[in-house]
Amino acid sequence: MRVIHDNLEIPTRLYIKCWASQIEDDCIRQAANLANLPFSISHIALMPDAHPGYGMPIGGVLFAKDAIVPYAVGVDIGCGVSLTETNLVVDDLGDKLQLMLDTIAERVPVGNGPGAQFDRERNVFDWDGISADPSIVAATAMKAAGSQLGSLGGGNHFIEIQRGEMDEVYFMLHSGSRSVGKKICDHWHKIALGLNQKWFSQLPDKELAYLPWSTDEAQGYFADMTLAMQWAEQNRFHMRYAVMGAISDVYPQVTFREITDIHHNYAAWENHRGVNGIVHRKGAVRAREGEVVLIPGSMGTASYVGEGLGSPDSFMSCQHGAGRARSRSATTKLETEEHFLASMEGIKLGGKAKGARDESPFAYKDIEGVMADSADLVRPVQRLTPLGVVKG
Repeated sequence: MRVIHDNLEIPTRLYIKCWASQIEDDCIRQAANLANLPFSISHIALMPDAHPGYGMPIGGVLFAKDAIVPYAVGVDIGCGVSLTETNLVVDDLGDKLQLMLDTIAERVPVGNGPGAQFDRERNVFDWDGISADPSIVAATAMKAAGSQLGSLGGGNHFIEIQRGEMDEVYFMLHSGSRSVGKKICDHWHKIALGLNQKWFSQLPDKELAYLPWSTDEAQGYFADMTLAMQWAEQNRFHMRYAVMGAISDVYPQVTFREITDIHHNYAAWENHRGVNGIVHRKGAVRAREGEVVLIPGSMGTASYVGEGLGSPDSFMSCQHGAGRARSRSATTKLETEEHFLASMEGIKLGGKAKGARDESPFAYKDIEGVMADSADLVRPVQRLTPLGVVKG
């Protein structure tokens, strides 16, 4: 079998099903590597927002037989999006939207590295209902990241105030497991790579080092991954609580209703095509028939609430967002400050959003095109447009 794309022609063991109308050669090469893994099942699925990542494309879905690949989940384990509806309408916001964004930015720590705002009262991780026992590495990572619980981080993570189609006001936030997920991924990837080298495994890419499910190491990674997902979920919970408090301070009459909270970087045991296996979704959302999904665009474009269609060809998955069209460095080089600010016209900016030129809409694929590409994966239910955004 061969994968052919533009001038590429790569022999593969399995075929690649691609929904993206805009796709890079590097993304196809990475998907071909996945298709050549001996434990890959059926085919490789590339979502409409697919673009190159570490080892595996972001926006890729791998269905594996009795093996798990740490980098096919990625470093931000459990990264995801939550959406909350308020009882406000746009007219209720008046001239206080900027004040609301500034208050949110004061309440939610943002940024990465030494310049990040972590000199706040620490949130406490809630162990109730947590069944997984962490490895020493995971426990140490969680202890070190105590000040990060309830923090936004940087990059493509955001808090956004949005307008619904009937002028309702929502807020959406996007963040994950912060340094916890990265340390867990790096630790278990290093172990997987060492074992694969010991076994003389023929890896198409070192970043696709894997752990056979029968090993203690695979069980250890899965337990730590599950814990990181729960850490990410609590991270979003604490931020959501802080955002609700900030909005309530500015608009005392407000009430809230959580719509959903979803992950888009994880692995799970599922049954597809009559086979039990491990689905790796890296920058992809589970989209079973009727399941609510969230698909954020860029900081200057629309986002969508959708309903999954349960496509068997995508292993019941869909896109997790618009997907990058350009790297951060390429965006910074090509995007002028004037054009960036013009693209954000009419949208209030909070936190470090004014300096987030590498997160310009110019850096991303057209969300409307991505939604059109996903017509057999997800049904759009609600289109949300940005009123204001907080970035780290």
